[in-house]
Amino acid sequence: MRSIFSERIVDQLKIITQAPIAIAFLDNDLRYVAHSSKWCEDYNLGYTDIKGMHHYDLFPILSREWKEVHQRVLKGSEESCDEELLIINGKQRWIKWNMKPWHNYDDKVTGVIIVTEDLTEAVELRRKNLYDYDLLFKACLRKQIGTWEYDHINGELHWSNATRTIHETPKDFIPKANEALDFYKSGASRTKITKAFFQAITKGTSYDLELELITAKGTPIWVRAVGISEFINGICLRLYGTFEDITYKK
Repeated sequence: MRSIFSERIVDQLKIITQAPIAIAFLDNDLRYVAHSSKWCEDYNLGYTDIKGMHHYDLFPILSREWKEVHQRVLKGSEESCDEELLIINGKQRWIKWNMKPWHNYDDKVTGVIIVTEDLTEAVELRRKNLYDYDLLFKACLRKQIGTWEYDHINGELHWSNATRTIHETPKDFIPKANEALDFYKSGASRTKITKAFFQAITKGTSYDLELELITAKGTPIWVRAVGISEFINGICLRLYGTFEDITYKK
């Protein structure tokens, strides 16, 4: 029975080395039993095979808190974090991680399984976009230009008070994406904004258009609509931009 179990474990460990994720199996002494190639790549360890090496030798400046996590997992706990800032080889990295105990055939804890994902690129992009949006929002407040944001994941559209004022809607009006497009004058203007909006979602194309619009009170005006999309891993997360009444220019 143990022989069959051991053979299965060996086969599973071979599969782990080829996994496209950063994963490592450590024994009770926190020495590496198996790991994926991506584990070494993500942490720039300088080795392709670290089996038998001690985890703390490879990560000598781990904090006391991390060592306490390891001990809790060795006692049967499962620990995780969706986003944590770590210093790895002198560089800041944002990591999502999960640790759980590794059990043998008689259900005794044999070690620790660690799975991590490097979120640094996505987090830095999100922080940059938040900073850019904050600058845009503050600039719009000074110039009385409206702003808007469309959460593509949840299908929610948000307007600033200035955007509602331009549309002549109540201050508590909550628009839907299709309703917002319907404000544009039927014909060339609505066709242009609809095409631009969906290209921004599907292709990441920004737009800056001057279009005709009919407000909620039936007032015909000209507006400048600007849209910028935010993508991560090929998926559109949101669109945001500005909205300005330019009737006085026409």
